[in-house]
Amino acid sequence: MSIVGEATGVIGLLGKSWNLLRDRLDPARAQAQLLIDTFEAYGIARQQIPRLLPPELRLPNATFSTPDKLRDKLTPDLLDWAANHLVIGRSWLDKGDRRAHLPEDHYKSPTGYRDWLSHRLEVAPSVSRCLTAWTPLGEEISQGHGPLCLIYNETTEGLDGSEFSRYWLLSDHWRLDHGSCLENLLAVIAVARSLGILVLGRHVPMARLQQLEAGEALIPEVAEHRRGAWHPEDLIDPPPGQDTAWRQALWEGAQQYLAKDGIAWPCLKPERD
Repeated sequence: MSIVGEATGVIGLLGKSWNLLRDRLDPARAQAQLLIDTFEAYGIARQQIPRLLPPELRLPNATFSTPDKLRDKLTPDLLDWAANHLVIGRSWLDKGDRRAHLPEDHYKSPTGYRDWLSHRLEVAPSVSRCLTAWTPLGEEISQGHGPLCLIYNETTEGLDGSEFSRYWLLSDHWRLDHGSCLENLLAVIAVARSLGILVLGRHVPMARLQQLEAGEALIPEVAEHRRGAWHPEDLIDPPPGQDTAWRQALWEGAQQYLAKDGIAWPCLKPERD
């Protein structure tokens, strides 16, 4: 490496160290930086943020250009609005919670998922929506290991003809190698199908899923690393000639969860007394 290259590297490290120290000494600036970074992770450039603000929170465009300009304009109302708009934990914006996405987890309770998804259909009837199971890249669902993440998203029209997606995490540290987690997944798939919600499967590098579960990455950041697709609904209705005893046992376990909550397959309506 040349002397110039070494000097540039040292300067870069010093700059990062100074930024970290400055954020520790100035929590308001760190919070402003976090807010800008979060919007940009959702595909919203900092200069676009003012266009989204409600009238009572309007700020000049330059306010969001740097964290130093934004720090003195931060208010609880602004942070409340941002958390609601992006569907992230409010306490995370205060650095009080280590996870941005608060899991909407109804493990072994299909009715919890049915009620929650039905509510989303009522409050947002016109959006494009889907439920996606993320599994580690290179891991077979029948023999693999690692995180199993269930993501629900709603997509609406964004700025200038773009799309804007909100995400919810519907699992909390589920494991691909844990039978109950897979049975629960099948029960949720069945519930989603009954409500007409599209169900997809995507492969994601193991490290990215681990970052998501650890609160070190946002869902849209992880979504950028999706590679390839699989079909979760095949776990309920396998293609002809592709059924297995393993799948049948898994589906039987899922049906037990459904039956316990009074949900009958295939109609998936509460059973009457």
